[in-house]
Formats: sequence, structure tokens, C-alpha cells
Amino acid sequence: MAVTLLGSDMDWAYPTIPNNISCLSSMDQQCRLSYGKCLGGSTSINYMMYTRGNPRDYDDLGIKGWSWNDMMPYFLRYEGLEDLYRLPTTSIPHHNSAGIMKLGFFTESGNPWHSSIIQGLTALNFPSNSDMNADSQIGVSQVIGYVHEGERMSTARGYLARNDVKRVLKIAKDTQCTGVIFDDNNNAIGIKVVTKDGKVNKTLRLYARKEVILSARTIGTAQILMLSGVGPAAHLNSLGIPVRADLPVGDNISDHVLPLIYIPVHPGFAARSGDLLNPVRDLVEWFISRGGPAASNGVTDVTAMFNSHCYDFDKRNKLIRNSSDCELPNLQLINAFMEHRQIQGLEGQVQKSSGLSMDIIQQLQVANQHQAIIVTSPVVLRPYSRGTIRLASADPLKHPAIFPNYLSDERDVEKMLRSIKILEHLVETPEYKAYNASILRLSLPGCPDYSCDREGYWTCYIRHMTYSSFHAVGSARLGAVLDEKLRVRGVARLRVADLSALPGLPRGNTAAAAIAIGERVADLILQDAA
Repeated sequence: MAVTLLGSDMDWAYPTIPNNISCLSSMDQQCRLSYGKCLGGSTSINYMMYTRGNPRDYDDLGIKGWSWNDMMPYFLRYEGLEDLYRLPTTSIPHHNSAGIMKLGFFTESGNPWHSSIIQGLTALNFPSNSDMNADSQIGVSQVIGYVHEGERMSTARGYLARNDVKRVLKIAKDTQCTGVIFDDNNNAIGIKVVTKDGKVNKTLRLYARKEVILSARTIGTAQILMLSGVGPAAHLNSLGIPVRADLPVGDNISDHVLPLIYIPVHPGFAARSGDLLNPVRDLVEWFISRGGPAASNGVTDVTAMFNSHCYDFDKRNKLIRNSSDCELPNLQLINAFMEHRQIQGLEGQVQKSSGLSMDIIQQLQVANQHQAIIVTSPVVLRPYSRGTIRLASADPLKHPAIFPNYLSDERDVEKMLRSIKILEHLVETPEYKAYNASILRLSLPGCPDYSCDREGYWTCYIRHMTYSSFHAVGSARLGAVLDEKLRVRGVARLRVADLSALPGLPRGNTAAAAIAIGERVADLILQDAA
């Protein structure tokens, strides 16, 4: 049911500024960004996958205190892996079973494609990888997730629900931070907020005894800083905001981006297709045992990471691992599954959750009438394209002006083209071909005919079917905006602790890194206080 949370009241669903070369088949050509607008933030609406990234993601930063060896203890500190016994003994040094955030394998979905996706990739020489958070990321794996006793393990459940926390921590819900309060010496002394008082917005000033920590995501943190006078001076001056510190806030944002690829397959292969009673049985089973398909992540916990430059397109159509570079992934395959006729009658909900234009939804509905659909998304792990965040106005309740600028660098398109060619090989494997699998070639305005210009069609397709993983980082990056202790430069008593601090994306889902940053800032605060 995670897909139904996207576009819901629990989602910020930020609109963005089109760049006319990406997301062309999304509504208004906007690459919508979804982030959790609720306790637990995005861990309350995401797909719960736990991948830490690659050691190089941190070592290459070259920032004191942020190497892999520096960060690894923080990943381990919060990790409460309950299924360590299911991993090989070589994984033991890479995990902790006693942390506050419970992790484990998702319940089996009962969908045979769960194993067939693995078998198809194995046929292309993708190695089986039992633990992407251990010695190597490369291969196809069933990943562990933020799940405990058949339910989502959000940070709200892990951290805020503890009795010792509830006794001392006060949380203001339905309340939005609109700026940081500074004294005449640029010391952060509190924050301004807007909260609900019945049906009326009420403005409050809340004061800090020691310091202020912003943790409002890559987008929210950049907006709050700029509203407070911390950001590009020319931009702030144009809005009449007094400048406290002239810093490149909102610059250099990057995000995991992907093309949505749809693979129709024979519906009979899915064990539950067409049986409307099964969802009811699944829920009954979940209420009784907290198990069964309703406690699964569908086929989404089957993922693969690889370096597309280590795929032999010319001779063997197989993944090779003949150099150290082949151990550094540049793509990740994420999978989802749509039952036969699942879209029928739900076109509006599908559009709300996906943000795609109705023309695309209708084409998918026609394909889904007769076939189930595997959605395979090749995620570019280290994109070259960069975007910006600016204020749309000085009104703090207005969404900021977000310009993700996906696919502005042709090298990202090239990575996606290589991944689609690999997927064309995948659907030719016996495991896929036995069920009439093929990549759905959508009818897209302005795209050449596939039979006449294969590469031209897929290039055009990529620019139409661009999609975000909602993993943006970098708007208040270490080195430029923050020092190594996450303190904002040019002012005092103000820190940032979220993904906006990372200058570049980790090679994997970003929730693990976000929580590790939270654990790290706790240590930094305690060290400075001492």
C-alpha cells in the first residue's frame, strides 16, 4: 500500500519548475517531488529499503570526520537487525542487532516473479549477493528493510514512540518552521513557526537555550535558511530579505533519477492475479499473524546494483567483473508489480500517486487489461545533472522554487540508454520469455518510431518518462555551507542535520544515510557541550 501514500495528505508533493528536457509525460511536465509531511518524515511513506551506499561515497568527500570509517559506527549504532542469522557469517562484522531501528527481511509476497526476477538477472551473469551492506554492493539481492513484526519501522516508531523520549520531548504537530531568529551578533537564538489554532494560523517565536538544529530535508532546510537571511546574497536582496551570511544555499542539488520502464507479462504467472478475494484474505492473515503478503514489499525488495560499463554488450550480453571499477555501481534496478487489471477503475488514484499524465495512465490501463506489468526502474546512482532551490517569494508558506534540472547532462541519458539495452536482454532470458515478457513501447509525442530509430526512440522515451526517487541531497552541503561539525558558516549556534549536508548522493537508498547523520549530529552536540 506504500504507493497510495504518494500524493496523499502525508506527502509534501512539491511542484517543480520544468526544464523541458525531462518529465515530459508528467502532469504539466513537472518532476514532482514526494517527501513525508508527517511524523517520521519520508520514512513514513517510502518503500523501506535499507542500503547504506558505498564506502567511496564518503571517502571521496575528503572532509575530516566524514570518511567511511568515521560514518560506519553511526550506521551500526541505530541498526537493530533481527534477521542476522539469515545472512552469511561474513556479514556479522557489518551489522548490529541491538540498535533502536529494527530491520529485517520482508515477508515473502507469494508472487513467483520474486524469484524469477533474480533468475533472469542471474542468467545475465549478475552475481547473487546475499548482503549489499557487507563486502560488495554488486549483484542481485533481496534487501533488508525498515520493517518490524509485519509493520513499517519509521523513525517516528523507532525514536519518538519510546516512553523515555515521550516524557521529555515535546513535538508540535501541524506546525511549520518559517525562519531562524538571530540576535545582532548573528547568533541563532530561536525559530519562528506558524501553527494551527483551531482554523486560524498563529505565529509563535520559540527560543533556544543553546542552539538550533534544522532537519527539514534538502528542500525545507534550504527554504528556511534563505528565509532567515542565509543564502545567495543577490537572490535574498531581490526579495528584500536582510543577508546574514552569503552562502551557496540551494545550489548543486542532485537526486537519484530514473526512467519508468514497463514490462507486460502473462497474467497467469502471478499467483494472485484476478482473484479479488485475495486482498481481503491477505488483510485477515496480517491482522491474525502480522504476516502474509500484506507484510511484504511486493517484489520491490528484489534489487540489483551494477556498473553498466562492466556489461559486455558486444560478445556475451553478460555482466563482467574484470576490474576494481566494476565493484563501484552506477545503476540500481528497482522493481514493482501491477496485478492483472489492477489499474482498471483506479486511473485517478494511479495518476495522483505517480504524477503521470492521463494519456500515459490510459495506455498503461490498456496494457494492464490483458497482462500483469513489472515496473523496472534503472536508477542512476551518481547523476551528473545538478539543480537549484530558490525562494519563490518571501512568504514562508509558499512552496519554494525547485528546479531539479534532470537530464541536463547528457551523460545521465547515456547511462539510462545502457540500462534499457540491458533490460532488452533481460526480457529475452528464458525466465522472462516463457511468459511473453517485452518492454512496453508507449506512444509518446515527438518520439521517432522505434523500428526506424531505436536509440532515438529510447532517448526521447527517457526524457518523457523521467522520474525521481525523492532522494535529493546537497542544498546545504558540507564544505560550502556547513563546516565538518554541521555548523552553518557565517553564523553561530545553528546546525543542519539532514541529507542537504551531503555534497553527493550515496550509491543506494538514502534513508540509512539520513538517520546516520542524525546520530552523528547528536555526538557533535554532546562533544561541544562537554
